[in-house]
Amino acid sequence: MKLSLTPFALIGALVSFVPAVAQSGTAIPLPDPAFAPEGISADADGNLYTGSLTQGRLIAISAKDHSVRDFAPAGANGMVTVVGLHVAGDTVFACSSDPGISALTGTAAPALVAFDRVTGAASGRYELPAGGAFCNDIAQLPDGTILATDSFAPRIYALAPGGDQLEIWLEDAQFSGEGFNLNGIAYDDGAVYALRYNTGTLHRIAIEQNGQSGAVSQVALPRNIHGADGLTALGNGRFLIVEGGGLSAGATGALLGVTLNGDAATIDTIAADLNVPTTATVIGTQAYVIEGQLDHLFDPSAGPADPYRILKIQLPAAYR
Repeated sequence: MKLSLTPFALIGALVSFVPAVAQSGTAIPLPDPAFAPEGISADADGNLYTGSLTQGRLIAISAKDHSVRDFAPAGANGMVTVVGLHVAGDTVFACSSDPGISALTGTAAPALVAFDRVTGAASGRYELPAGGAFCNDIAQLPDGTILATDSFAPRIYALAPGGDQLEIWLEDAQFSGEGFNLNGIAYDDGAVYALRYNTGTLHRIAIEQNGQSGAVSQVALPRNIHGADGLTALGNGRFLIVEGGGLSAGATGALLGVTLNGDAATIDTIAADLNVPTTATVIGTQAYVIEGQLDHLFDPSAGPADPYRILKIQLPAAYR
């Protein structure tokens, strides 16, 4: 698989900086030095869930005491490389894909998989429709429909409440291109929003009355996002965007706050100089951000990764 990402030039006005960085003692260490986390989600009880890109397994972490426990073992429910996660009530959804970096490479097809949140037992497996390639990130609509992006096919898939298979909810050639395309996804105020990793752009997708996808438009940002990865909706047109920084050795990223204003948006830097972050979730006024260090997986010159951790970042008032 060839991945090619080019640094993005700044366009438009300068973005503002909101001084809210992770302080000493606000990181949750992950005990396995080879875990390679990517996605993150939280349940109503204050538990965090993340999965391994290289081991195909899930763990749960208490946000209160930082204790870590196994949730679903390697290869459970056909997991290969665990990417995005989403907790919906008592179900933990995960995207399982196969970019060739897992010990389980070649053992199962890409799929959206589901587990019982209480027991950890497999509760559903939904393979991508024909032509599907890389299940990446997950969001939920108000009616319970689960959406998942495909980074290597220009698609968003939908799993209807009670459904037994994924349907193609959106297929649009504008999301075709080299490297990772569609990535983070979120719902806010009657529309779906999605990030495109390799162009650093944010897109709004209308929802028709029948629940199907409608018109697609690009939100005007003051600059492109270098490695646009995780997207978290905060409500009232506010989002967190995880700027990964790219896949080359030494890359750094940031946690950004974005506020919509019609067809445009402003960007605030909430925390900078993060170690190739990937995704974020929110509990109360705290953002929990995965430092995925993807450069160590995709650039041989990067060498061994630093100890993996989840950053706990206090959100500024504008993003609470």
